[in-house]
Order: sequence, then C-alpha cells, then structure tokens
Amino acid sequence: MSTCTYLAALIAALGSAALGGGPSELFLIDFEAFPEGTEISTQYDALGVTFSIPDSKLLPVIALEGSPVVAFTGGGADNPMSSGSGGLTDPVIGNDTNAPNDILLTFDPPITSIRLFIIDIDGSDTMTLRAFDGAAEVAAVTHAAGDPGTGNGTSTEFFVSSEQITSVLVDVPASGTVGWAMDFITFTRPCPGICGKQIRVSQESAPGAGDFADQVLGFVTAYPSFGTTATEFYGYNIPEGDSWNGPLLTPVADRSHLVFAETLEGLTLFVVHDRAIPNDPDGGDAEMRFEFINDADGGEILVRDDPGSPDTYTGEPGELVFMSHHDWSPCCTDGLALTGLDCEGSLEVAFTDVHPSSPTIGGLTEWVAYSADGTQIALDLVEDRRVRFDVVPPPSCAADLNCTGAVDPADLAILLGAWGPNRGDLADLDGDGEVGPADLAVLLSQWGLCQ
Repeated sequence: MSTCTYLAALIAALGSAALGGGPSELFLIDFEAFPEGTEISTQYDALGVTFSIPDSKLLPVIALEGSPVVAFTGGGADNPMSSGSGGLTDPVIGNDTNAPNDILLTFDPPITSIRLFIIDIDGSDTMTLRAFDGAAEVAAVTHAAGDPGTGNGTSTEFFVSSEQITSVLVDVPASGTVGWAMDFITFTRPCPGICGKQIRVSQESAPGAGDFADQVLGFVTAYPSFGTTATEFYGYNIPEGDSWNGPLLTPVADRSHLVFAETLEGLTLFVVHDRAIPNDPDGGDAEMRFEFINDADGGEILVRDDPGSPDTYTGEPGELVFMSHHDWSPCCTDGLALTGLDCEGSLEVAFTDVHPSSPTIGGLTEWVAYSADGTQIALDLVEDRRVRFDVVPPPSCAADLNCTGAVDPADLAILLGAWGPNRGDLADLDGDGEVGPADLAVLLSQWGLCQ
C-alpha cells in the first residue's frame, strides 16, 4: 500500500490517545520577593500551600539577611543568611526574639515530599520537621546544634517524604531556640497525566566512534516544574556560597552530575561538578563541550557557576556549540545551566580539552545522569567520549514525534519523511529498523491528545 493510501486511511480513522503517567511535579518557594516583616499566609495559594502559626492569630514573617530585630540576636554582626536572601520565621513577641513559635504549612492538594533549609541552628537549638496525613504523623526529621551541617550562618537541609502529606510542621522547642529562618522550600506532587519529557541517553563506545544507536544506556525524565526559572532551580550562592543549592539533587563528592528540568526558559540541562563543604575532600577541574545537533534554534547558557572567577564560557545565545572551563576549590561546586534541546534535535556532551594549560578532568571520578523518577545512569568518565541526549516521546504516546503532547498531522509528516530503512529514528515506533506500515498503524492508534 502506498503512503498516500495510508494517509487517506489516517484521515478516515482517528484513534484516541493512549493514557499515561509521569513523575512528580516540582514546586519552589524562596521568599525573595517580599520586604522585611511581611506576614505570609495565602500568598502561595496558586501553588496549593498556605502558612500559619498553630493556635494563634499571629502569622510567620519575612526576615532579611542580617535582621536581628525580626529573627536573630547579636546585632549587626549576626548575619546568618547569605547576602541578599530572605527567609521565613516566627514573629517577634513583645520585642522578644527568644519566644519561639511553630510554623505550619498546609497543602491542598496533598504533596509527596518536601525539602527546605533551616538557617542558624546553633547554641542549644533543636528543630524538627514533621509531616502529617490528616492527624497522623507520617514522617519526621530532626537536626540539633552540633550535628553535621549545622551552626551559626549555616543552612541545614531537611527532607521528608511519604505517599501523601497534607501538612508539615516546623516544630520549634518551647525554650532554648534563639533566632532562625527557613528558606528555599521545594515540594512535589504527582503529575496529572503525562509530565516530564523523556530523554534517551547513549554514549559512544570510544572517542569519535559516533555509534550512539548501538550504545543506548537508558532513559531519564526531566523534572517538570510550576513556573520556575533555571536560576531558581540552580540556586547559586543561596544558601551555600558560590555553589549549587538546587532541589533536583544532593550532589556527591567527586561526581559530575547531569540533570534535566523543564524551566520557564525550556528544557534545561544542569551540570553540577562535585559538592560543597563539608563533604568534599578536594577541589577539581572540568572542561566540557556541548553541541546541539539538528537544531536550528541552538542553545543558551542561563546560569554560570562562579561567573566572576577564572571559569570561562564560550557560546552566544542561538549558537550550536558551547564550551566551559571550571576550576573549583574544596569549598564549592561548579557548573552551568544550558537550555535549547528540542524534541527533534540532540545534544552531545563531552569532557574535552578547552584550556591546554589545565587538566580536562581533575578531582572527579564519576559521571552520572539523573532522572526525576529516581533513575541514575552511570556514564564513562573518559575524555572526548561523547554522551548524546535525545528528547523522545513518552512510552504511552510514542507517536508524539515532536513532543507537543498530541499526535497530529505534524507527527504524520515526520513519520512520512523518515519512511524506509531508518534504524534508531524516533519514527521507527516498533523498533524493527525501518519506518513503514506498522509504524503508521501505531501512529493511527494514538491520534489525538496524549494524556
């Protein structure tokens, strides 16, 4: 049967879209938009969260960096938050910063996990994050002064997860707690239908081999988000100075991390080298090359870790090739955020010699790609051995060849353009090494909106 006959059949019989699912959707709150003393209650209704103080008409308030009157003691010398940052704290009672209050976060619809930082756990402070499903406590984590990752001016990470969380309580002891604030809150909910773009990961067998179709390592899912920019996802410098603080991963020492997220700017690759103190034994070096393939729009670097340092970046918005040179000390991470990967294009990434006078790879022993569903794909950390990323449709809607969320005439045009022997092409829906009648039949069965 000719392709024209198949086209007529397509028009005559439009199938329904397949049902599918996805990972959790990620939300972020960092309080940077509010002035000192602002009461916070329903400002984040659009994200399905409200703030309150249990059994009180008082409301939590915004504290800015170095604000002893609102949150911290010690006068102007006590500046526990990173410069320019704002956090949420309990209000002063009768000019007494030592009178503690719990803060309650209520979620509708429920969430499945929450991560936040509590700043300035020192002295005799003990803080607990409690998660509830209704009246039942389902998870909790406690950090006390003196624990690793606590101290004056330190932002301590708290994380809890459960199948369903309807509220979270920041539990402050009735005595002994002096000045604190929380910041950089992220939480997750199950996605409604399909969410999170699927990305195929392959690595050539040797530098320059180009045999990506034979070397597929697996698939990762990009983190979907609710109106979050790449800068907010990276969280550079706040709360940990000169470093990654993003919610997508907790870095591992001596590892280079790759993770995708759907930011406001588009599908974005985050590269994070190493981790910050206290668990990084040394610094490192990383020189990398990024190239967009079959992509007319090119890419753009959105975040530069340590932009004022000797680190260097090449590539202007809209270009196809970008390079980075990073050199970091034990205190910190290094990395970048690069956007522009489209469904029908590819992004090839490699460690390659950018500055002949410095190491291409130093202080790193692992290279790992992360997925929103928890999958990790180990990559061979070999100079000039490229890794290729291809955005692919979700398994439940494989015929959405341009990843728009629907199977429609544009996808049909892509399939017809790939007709014939075409090993490894997205239009080879049945994986038999060619694009033909069987693949068109799959496209017909999935016609319409992906759900």
